[in-house]
Amino acid sequence: MVNMGLSSRRKSCWRYRCWQSLFLAVIGFPLVAAAFLGFVAFFRALAAQKQNDLFLQFTKDETFDMVDRSRMIERAERLGGALKIPSVSYGPDKQEKQAFLQYHQYLAKHYPLIHTSSFITKDIINEYSLLYTVHGTTKGKLPYLFSSHLDVVPVDPKAWEVHPFSGKIVNNTFVYGRGAIDDKTGVMGVMEALEFMLEKGIRPQRSFFLAFGHDEEISGKRGAQEIAKALRARGVDKLDFVIDEGFPISKDLVPGTDKPIAIVGVSEKGTTNLELSVMGSPGHASFPPSESAIGILAAALARLEANPHPSLLGEGPEAATFKYLAPHVSFGYKLLYNNLWLFSGLMSREMAREPLSNAFARTTTAITVFHGGIKENVVPPSAAAIVNHRIHPAQTVAEVIAHDREVIADPRVNIRVKTAREAHPVSSFGPESIPFQMVSTSIKQVYIDAIVVPGVFIANTDTRWYLGFTKDLYRFLPTIVTPTDIGRYHGNNERISVENYHQSVNFFYRIIRNADLLIDQVPSSTVNNGAEEL
Repeated sequence: MVNMGLSSRRKSCWRYRCWQSLFLAVIGFPLVAAAFLGFVAFFRALAAQKQNDLFLQFTKDETFDMVDRSRMIERAERLGGALKIPSVSYGPDKQEKQAFLQYHQYLAKHYPLIHTSSFITKDIINEYSLLYTVHGTTKGKLPYLFSSHLDVVPVDPKAWEVHPFSGKIVNNTFVYGRGAIDDKTGVMGVMEALEFMLEKGIRPQRSFFLAFGHDEEISGKRGAQEIAKALRARGVDKLDFVIDEGFPISKDLVPGTDKPIAIVGVSEKGTTNLELSVMGSPGHASFPPSESAIGILAAALARLEANPHPSLLGEGPEAATFKYLAPHVSFGYKLLYNNLWLFSGLMSREMAREPLSNAFARTTTAITVFHGGIKENVVPPSAAAIVNHRIHPAQTVAEVIAHDREVIADPRVNIRVKTAREAHPVSSFGPESIPFQMVSTSIKQVYIDAIVVPGVFIANTDTRWYLGFTKDLYRFLPTIVTPTDIGRYHGNNERISVENYHQSVNFFYRIIRNADLLIDQVPSSTVNNGAEEL
């Protein structure tokens, strides 16, 4: 009886150990692992460090030279005058070409020192684009380039509070007009900065170019591409860096901080336009087939929208975006931003709720054109649609197309690639990147409280035509945007504040001045900056 009792207790103990082991295996170990990961994430959040701005150490004088405020309204009025010029691009072969010539004359009239300077040359490229060459005092150093564009997108005047080509300054506060932020501020801002330098009798030490294309809104093939060809024809095959339009400074758009965020685009999404088509058989609408060409294509498009491309959050430059943000946000967001390896799935789901944030995390899908049908009572013989993808830097065009084929899963739907361009390489950034630090410092000298972070630019710019010249291309537009302003891009009531435009001019001025401060660290050039000796 005693032995039987011992045996029973041993069996009971054995069962207990088995259940204990099973509990640890099924629940305990995952809990321990989760706790461990939680501790790692917690300490990573605590360890989030502000990125060093090494270039700030090079600027000993904290009272930075700036463009004067006394003529702020006068400069805003000149911007308003440029906004009156309807330099609209409707399509590849439809532009307001006389307006571009008018714009050329306007720049020549209002920036006389630039146009009469002995060390600045102007070239008209392909009739309507402009290339200014500023010859610095120091030869044998790589030049740099500012890129902007003269053209704007079409507009519906009836939907505006003021006429889109009035250039009106409302209450001495906002300058309204098509191009106020995209991108006549870029053109006029850098011209104002250079003219101001000439007024002060300052000649830049470094040589640089102002490249103003006339067709950025419709591809840049006849503008910036031709400017790039003109540079190469001069023997200029390398640039130190390029600055083009890009992200504005955002306020109240990034959770976790109320500080303005300046995202400098160090890469740019790729793009492809795919034509999806279905061929059917025409017939009388009174006895239609069970599936029509339009129906088949519509179902395919619906599947594409219902099955977006996978989130790639953390696999591109946006990983650095959140790393740079982490030290500046509240602890809860610090925990998320500095631990994408753990929380990327959670963050992706949240970001997918808003179109703007969703675009950072994945390749986007936009159905932009649909054609089908020839008559009310005829079964359509065919249907076609255009799908526009903006491609995340961690994905290729081929991978995007493969995903679409798998999702559509219907051999009746033909896919034809109309245009395709891979995402841009990632430019240098961080403490060791002198050009990035210079741009970052220039931003902070003007926008004191701004947090500067690298990121991927979700739209497309003329930088594509300068990729072969340098590895350092930065996409940033020194304008301020709040949530209520997002719809003004290519939308109604585009505007910029007088104060913000003044800041924009100061940003371009600081870039030129800071670039000179770093002249000893600029790579040498065997070409005389693409210009003849003066």
